[in-house]
Amino acid sequence: MPRRHGGIESHVFHYVHERVKKRREEERRKLIEIMKRHRELYMKIFMLWDYHTRAMAAYMRYNSWLRVAREFLEEMLYEHSIKRVYDLVERAADFAELLEVLRDFVAGRARPLFVIEHRHFFVIDKTVTVIRDRMLMDLPPEEREAVIEGLIKASTGKYEPVEVLQRYPALRFFLQRYIAYFKKYPCVHKSFALRLTPVTLHFSRYMRSTYYVLRWVKVGDMREDALLRSARSIDLYFLGAMRKPYDDILNTMTYVGSGTGDYNDTVALARDDLRRDFMRAPLRRAILSPHWIKRAMSKVLGKPEMYDNVHHCSVYAILERRPKTSKLYEAEAPRSLLGKRPRRRIKEFTYYAGLRA
Repeated sequence: MPRRHGGIESHVFHYVHERVKKRREEERRKLIEIMKRHRELYMKIFMLWDYHTRAMAAYMRYNSWLRVAREFLEEMLYEHSIKRVYDLVERAADFAELLEVLRDFVAGRARPLFVIEHRHFFVIDKTVTVIRDRMLMDLPPEEREAVIEGLIKASTGKYEPVEVLQRYPALRFFLQRYIAYFKKYPCVHKSFALRLTPVTLHFSRYMRSTYYVLRWVKVGDMREDALLRSARSIDLYFLGAMRKPYDDILNTMTYVGSGTGDYNDTVALARDDLRRDFMRAPLRRAILSPHWIKRAMSKVLGKPEMYDNVHHCSVYAILERRPKTSKLYEAEAPRSLLGKRPRRRIKEFTYYAGLRA
Protein backbone atom coordinates (compact mmCIF):
# COMPACT_ATOMS: atom_id res chain seq x y z
CA MET A 1 0.00 0.00 0.00
CA PRO A 2 1.51 3.34 -0.99
CA ARG A 3 2.63 5.77 1.82
CA ARG A 4 0.67 8.99 2.28
CA HIS A 5 2.64 12.21 2.79
CA GLY A 6 -0.28 14.28 4.20
CA GLY A 7 0.09 12.87 7.72
CA ILE A 8 3.72 14.01 7.94
CA GLU A 9 2.88 17.52 6.81
CA SER A 10 0.06 17.84 9.32
CA HIS A 11 2.35 16.63 12.11
CA VAL A 12 5.06 19.16 11.19
CA PHE A 13 2.50 21.93 10.99
CA HIS A 14 1.12 21.05 14.43
CA TYR A 15 4.63 20.96 15.91
CA VAL A 16 5.52 24.39 14.48
CA HIS A 17 2.24 25.82 15.64
CA GLU A 18 2.81 24.62 19.22
CA ARG A 19 6.33 26.11 19.30
CA VAL A 20 5.05 29.46 18.08
CA LYS A 21 2.25 29.37 20.62
CA LYS A 22 4.66 28.61 23.47
CA ARG A 23 7.05 31.33 22.34
CA ARG A 24 4.25 33.89 22.27
CA GLU A 25 3.02 32.84 25.72
CA GLU A 26 6.56 33.14 27.05
CA GLU A 27 6.94 36.61 25.54
CA ARG A 28 3.57 37.65 26.96
CA ARG A 29 4.56 36.35 30.42
CA LYS A 30 7.89 38.24 30.29
CA LEU A 31 6.09 41.39 29.23
CA ILE A 32 3.67 41.09 32.13
CA GLU A 33 6.56 40.58 34.57
CA ILE A 34 8.36 43.61 33.16
CA MET A 35 5.22 45.70 33.54
CA LYS A 36 4.77 44.49 37.12
CA ARG A 37 8.38 45.37 37.99
CA HIS A 38 7.97 48.80 36.41
CA ARG A 39 4.74 49.33 38.30
CA GLU A 40 6.38 48.36 41.62
CA LEU A 41 9.32 50.61 40.85
CA TYR A 42 7.04 53.55 40.07
CA MET A 43 5.07 52.90 43.28
CA LYS A 44 8.30 52.96 45.31
CA ILE A 45 9.34 56.17 43.62
CA PHE A 46 5.96 57.74 44.40
CA MET A 47 6.15 56.56 48.04
CA LEU A 48 9.68 57.93 48.39
CA TRP A 49 8.54 61.22 46.93
CA ASP A 50 5.62 61.33 49.36
CA TYR A 51 7.94 60.56 52.28
CA HIS A 52 10.35 63.22 51.06
CA THR A 53 7.57 65.78 50.84
CA ARG A 54 6.30 65.04 54.32
CA ALA A 55 9.83 64.99 55.75
CA MET A 56 10.59 68.38 54.20
CA ALA A 57 7.36 69.80 55.63
CA ALA A 58 8.21 68.41 59.10
CA TYR A 59 11.75 69.72 58.80
CA MET A 60 10.47 73.18 57.92
CA ARG A 61 8.13 73.14 60.91
CA TYR A 62 10.95 71.88 63.16
CA ASN A 63 13.36 74.45 61.75
CA SER A 64 10.93 77.27 62.42
CA TRP A 65 10.30 76.00 65.98
CA LEU A 66 14.03 75.58 66.52
CA ARG A 67 14.69 79.10 65.30
CA VAL A 68 12.09 80.51 67.69
CA ALA A 69 13.49 78.46 70.59
CA ARG A 70 17.05 79.56 69.77
CA GLU A 71 16.03 83.21 69.72
CA PHE A 72 14.19 82.82 73.03
CA LEU A 73 17.18 81.10 74.67
CA GLU A 74 19.59 83.70 73.34
CA GLU A 75 17.41 86.49 74.68
CA MET A 76 16.98 84.77 78.05
CA LEU A 77 20.70 84.01 78.38
CA TYR A 78 21.53 87.58 77.43
CA GLU A 79 19.18 88.96 80.08
CA HIS A 80 20.50 86.49 82.65
CA SER A 81 24.10 87.39 81.81
CA ILE A 82 23.41 91.12 82.07
CA LYS A 83 21.62 90.61 85.39
CA ARG A 84 24.48 88.47 86.64
CA VAL A 85 27.02 91.15 85.71
CA TYR A 86 24.93 93.83 87.42
CA ASP A 87 24.70 91.67 90.57
CA LEU A 88 28.46 91.16 90.60
CA VAL A 89 29.06 94.89 90.21
CA GLU A 90 26.65 95.68 93.05
CA ARG A 91 28.27 93.05 95.30
CA ALA A 92 31.72 94.45 94.51
CA ALA A 93 30.53 97.99 95.30
CA ASP A 94 28.97 96.82 98.60
CA PHE A 95 32.15 94.94 99.51
CA ALA A 96 34.28 98.01 98.74
CA GLU A 97 31.99 100.15 100.90
CA LEU A 98 32.26 97.60 103.71
CA LEU A 99 36.05 97.70 103.50
CA GLU A 100 36.00 101.50 103.72
CA VAL A 101 33.76 101.37 106.79
CA LEU A 102 35.99 98.76 108.44
CA ARG A 103 39.07 100.83 107.65
CA ASP A 104 37.53 103.91 109.26
CA PHE A 105 36.37 101.83 112.24
CA VAL A 106 39.81 100.33 112.82
CA ALA A 107 41.51 103.70 112.38
CA GLY A 108 39.20 105.28 114.95
CA ARG A 109 37.47 107.61 112.51
CA ALA A 110 34.09 105.85 112.88
CA ARG A 111 32.01 104.64 115.82
CA PRO A 112 29.03 102.17 116.02
CA LEU A 113 25.65 103.89 116.17
CA PHE A 114 23.64 100.80 117.20
CA VAL A 115 24.16 97.03 117.63
CA ILE A 116 21.80 94.38 116.19
CA GLU A 117 21.54 91.23 118.34
CA HIS A 118 21.25 88.05 116.23
CA ARG A 119 19.06 85.30 117.69
CA HIS A 120 18.91 81.68 116.57
CA PHE A 121 15.44 80.34 115.78
CA PHE A 122 14.98 76.58 115.69
CA VAL A 123 13.32 75.09 112.65
CA ILE A 124 10.04 73.24 112.98
CA ASP A 125 11.42 69.69 113.28
CA LYS A 126 13.90 70.70 115.99
CA THR A 127 11.19 72.54 117.90
CA VAL A 128 8.86 69.53 117.75
CA THR A 129 11.67 67.25 118.96
CA VAL A 130 12.42 69.53 121.91
CA ILE A 131 8.73 69.72 122.85
CA ARG A 132 8.29 65.92 122.75
CA ASP A 133 11.42 65.33 124.80
CA ARG A 134 10.21 67.86 127.33
CA MET A 135 6.81 66.14 127.46
CA LEU A 136 8.56 62.85 128.15
CA MET A 137 10.71 64.30 130.89
CA ASP A 138 7.74 66.13 132.50
CA LEU A 139 5.91 62.86 133.18
CA PRO A 140 5.79 61.57 136.76
CA PRO A 141 9.00 59.65 137.61
CA GLU A 142 7.31 56.24 137.75
CA GLU A 143 5.38 56.75 134.51
CA ARG A 144 8.46 58.21 132.78
CA GLU A 145 10.54 55.19 133.68
CA ALA A 146 7.78 52.86 132.44
CA VAL A 147 7.43 54.71 129.12
CA ILE A 148 11.20 54.66 128.53
CA GLU A 149 11.27 50.96 129.42
CA GLY A 150 8.45 50.31 126.95
CA LEU A 151 10.30 52.16 124.16
CA ILE A 152 13.48 50.20 124.80
CA LYS A 153 11.58 46.90 124.97
CA ALA A 154 9.87 47.65 121.66
CA SER A 155 13.26 48.17 119.99
CA THR A 156 15.16 45.34 121.66
CA GLY A 157 12.43 42.70 121.59
CA LYS A 158 10.73 43.67 118.33
CA TYR A 159 7.25 43.52 119.83
CA GLU A 160 4.63 45.76 121.38
CA PRO A 161 5.02 46.03 125.18
CA VAL A 162 1.36 45.23 125.87
CA GLU A 163 1.79 44.80 129.64
CA VAL A 164 3.32 48.28 129.97
CA LEU A 165 0.81 49.75 127.53
CA GLN A 166 -2.15 48.53 129.60
CA ARG A 167 -0.87 50.14 132.77
CA TYR A 168 0.39 53.38 131.19
CA PRO A 169 -1.69 54.50 128.17
CA ALA A 170 0.67 57.44 127.60
CA LEU A 171 3.11 54.94 126.10
CA ARG A 172 0.92 54.74 122.97
CA PHE A 173 1.57 58.43 122.23
CA PHE A 174 5.34 58.04 122.48
CA LEU A 175 5.35 54.77 120.51
CA GLN A 176 3.75 56.61 117.59
CA ARG A 177 6.43 59.34 117.81
CA TYR A 178 9.61 57.42 118.63
CA ILE A 179 9.24 53.97 117.00
CA ALA A 180 9.47 53.84 113.21
CA TYR A 181 7.00 50.93 112.95
CA PHE A 182 4.15 53.00 114.44
CA LYS A 183 4.87 56.37 112.82
CA LYS A 184 2.74 57.94 110.12
CA TYR A 185 3.53 57.92 106.43
CA PRO A 186 6.03 58.81 104.97
CA CYS A 187 8.21 58.32 108.08
CA VAL A 188 6.91 54.80 108.68
CA HIS A 189 9.12 51.73 108.31
CA LYS A 190 8.68 48.03 109.02
CA SER A 191 11.39 47.93 111.71
CA PHE A 192 11.13 48.50 115.45
CA ALA A 193 13.79 51.20 115.43
CA LEU A 194 13.99 53.85 118.16
CA ARG A 195 14.30 57.47 117.14
CA LEU A 196 17.42 59.02 118.62
CA THR A 197 16.96 62.32 120.40
CA PRO A 198 19.03 63.80 123.23
CA VAL A 199 16.65 62.18 125.76
CA THR A 200 16.33 58.72 124.18
CA LEU A 201 20.07 58.62 123.50
CA HIS A 202 20.73 59.36 127.17
CA PHE A 203 18.64 56.41 128.35
CA SER A 204 19.93 54.00 125.65
CA ARG A 205 23.59 54.83 126.14
CA TYR A 206 26.11 51.98 126.47
CA MET A 207 23.68 49.65 124.67
CA ARG A 208 24.74 48.03 121.43
CA SER A 209 23.05 50.11 118.74
CA THR A 210 22.72 49.81 114.97
CA TYR A 211 22.19 53.23 113.43
CA TYR A 212 19.95 54.07 110.48
CA VAL A 213 18.79 57.27 108.79
CA LEU A 214 15.29 57.54 107.35
CA ARG A 215 14.78 60.00 104.49
CA TRP A 216 11.99 60.61 102.00
CA VAL A 217 11.70 62.52 98.74
CA LYS A 218 9.14 62.89 95.98
CA VAL A 219 9.76 60.84 92.85
CA GLY A 220 9.29 63.89 90.64
CA ASP A 221 12.19 65.63 92.40
CA MET A 222 14.44 62.57 92.00
CA ARG A 223 14.16 62.32 88.22
CA GLU A 224 16.95 63.73 86.13
CA ASP A 225 16.53 66.94 84.22
CA ALA A 226 16.75 66.76 80.44
CA LEU A 227 19.39 69.50 80.40
CA LEU A 228 21.08 69.06 83.80
CA ARG A 229 22.15 65.47 84.33
CA SER A 230 23.13 63.78 87.58
CA ALA A 231 26.56 64.61 88.97
CA ARG A 232 27.34 61.04 90.06
CA SER A 233 26.32 57.44 89.40
CA ILE A 234 23.03 56.63 91.13
CA ASP A 235 22.24 53.42 92.97
CA LEU A 236 20.00 50.96 91.13
CA TYR A 237 17.55 51.12 94.03
CA PHE A 238 16.86 54.80 93.32
CA LEU A 239 16.85 54.27 89.55
CA GLY A 240 14.11 51.67 89.95
CA ALA A 241 12.14 54.00 92.21
CA MET A 242 12.18 56.71 89.53
CA ARG A 243 9.73 54.61 87.48
CA LYS A 244 7.02 55.26 90.05
CA PRO A 245 4.34 57.91 89.45
CA TYR A 246 5.46 61.52 89.50
CA ASP A 247 3.63 62.41 92.75
CA ASP A 248 4.64 59.26 94.60
CA ILE A 249 6.97 59.36 97.62
CA LEU A 250 10.05 57.24 98.23
CA ASN A 251 11.19 56.71 101.80
CA THR A 252 14.45 54.89 102.35
CA MET A 253 16.07 53.67 105.55
CA THR A 254 19.83 53.27 105.16
CA TYR A 255 22.34 51.58 107.44
CA VAL A 256 24.93 54.13 108.60
CA GLY A 257 26.94 52.35 111.29
CA SER A 258 26.91 50.81 114.74
CA GLY A 259 28.13 51.80 118.19
CA THR A 260 27.24 52.11 121.87
CA GLY A 261 25.03 55.19 121.86
CA ASP A 262 27.91 57.63 122.16
CA TYR A 263 27.76 61.11 120.64
CA ASN A 264 31.23 60.55 119.18
CA ASP A 265 30.25 57.46 117.18
CA THR A 266 30.89 57.98 113.47
CA VAL A 267 28.05 57.35 111.02
CA ALA A 268 28.06 57.21 107.20
CA LEU A 269 25.44 59.69 106.00
CA ALA A 270 25.91 58.98 102.27
CA ARG A 271 26.85 55.94 100.16
CA ASP A 272 27.62 55.73 96.45
CA ASP A 273 26.26 53.27 93.89
CA LEU A 274 28.74 50.62 95.13
CA ARG A 275 27.50 51.06 98.74
CA ARG A 276 30.76 52.70 99.81
CA ASP A 277 30.45 55.59 102.25
CA PHE A 278 31.78 58.93 101.04
CA MET A 279 30.32 61.30 103.65
CA ARG A 280 30.79 60.58 107.36
CA ALA A 281 29.96 62.64 110.43
CA PRO A 282 29.75 62.21 114.22
CA LEU A 283 26.46 60.97 115.62
CA ARG A 284 25.89 64.24 117.48
CA ARG A 285 25.98 66.16 114.20
CA ALA A 286 23.40 63.88 112.60
CA ILE A 287 21.07 64.27 115.60
CA LEU A 288 21.55 67.93 116.48
CA SER A 289 22.12 69.23 112.91
CA PRO A 290 19.78 67.14 110.73
CA HIS A 291 20.34 69.35 107.69
CA TRP A 292 23.49 67.28 107.16
CA ILE A 293 21.23 64.30 106.42
CA LYS A 294 19.37 66.28 103.77
CA ARG A 295 22.63 67.45 102.22
CA ALA A 296 23.97 63.88 102.12
CA MET A 297 20.78 62.57 100.49
CA SER A 298 20.92 65.23 97.77
CA LYS A 299 24.54 64.26 97.05
CA VAL A 300 23.61 60.57 96.88
CA LEU A 301 21.06 61.40 94.16
CA GLY A 302 23.70 63.45 92.33
CA LYS A 303 21.64 66.65 92.62
CA PRO A 304 23.03 68.89 95.38
CA GLU A 305 20.74 71.68 94.18
CA MET A 306 17.63 69.78 95.39
CA TYR A 307 18.66 70.15 99.04
CA ASP A 308 15.38 71.85 99.95
CA ASN A 309 13.30 69.06 98.34
CA VAL A 310 14.74 66.28 100.52
CA HIS A 311 13.12 65.54 103.89
CA HIS A 312 14.38 63.50 106.81
CA CYS A 313 12.78 61.59 109.69
CA SER A 314 15.82 61.71 111.99
CA VAL A 315 18.31 59.04 113.06
CA TYR A 316 17.06 55.68 114.32
CA ALA A 317 18.71 52.87 116.23
CA ILE A 318 17.92 49.18 116.70
CA LEU A 319 19.01 48.29 120.22
CA GLU A 320 20.73 45.05 121.25
CA ARG A 321 19.99 43.39 117.91
CA ARG A 322 22.15 42.99 114.85
CA PRO A 323 20.07 42.97 111.67
CA LYS A 324 21.21 41.17 108.56
CA THR A 325 22.26 44.37 106.79
CA SER A 326 24.65 45.40 109.56
CA LYS A 327 26.24 41.95 109.56
CA LEU A 328 26.83 42.13 105.81
CA TYR A 329 28.39 45.59 106.01
CA GLU A 330 30.64 44.65 108.94
CA ALA A 331 31.74 41.51 107.11
CA GLU A 332 32.52 43.63 104.00
CA ALA A 333 30.25 41.49 101.87
CA PRO A 334 30.17 42.04 98.07
CA ARG A 335 27.76 44.53 96.60
CA SER A 336 25.64 41.77 95.05
CA LEU A 337 24.60 40.74 98.56
CA LEU A 338 24.20 44.26 99.91
CA GLY A 339 21.81 45.22 97.13
CA LYS A 340 19.35 42.37 97.65
CA ARG A 341 16.06 43.05 99.40
CA PRO A 342 13.63 40.33 100.53
CA ARG A 343 10.15 40.43 99.05
CA ARG A 344 7.18 39.92 101.32
CA ARG A 345 4.68 37.91 99.30
CA ILE A 346 1.76 38.20 101.73
CA LYS A 347 1.40 41.36 103.77
CA GLU A 348 0.37 41.04 107.36
CA PHE A 349 -3.14 41.50 108.65
CA THR A 350 -2.52 44.96 110.12
CA TYR A 351 -1.83 46.35 106.61
CA TYR A 352 -5.13 45.12 105.16
CA ALA A 353 -7.00 46.16 108.28
CA GLY A 354 -5.83 49.72 107.77
CA LEU A 355 -3.87 49.88 111.02
CA ARG A 356 -0.60 50.85 109.33
CA ALA A 357 0.64 52.00 105.93
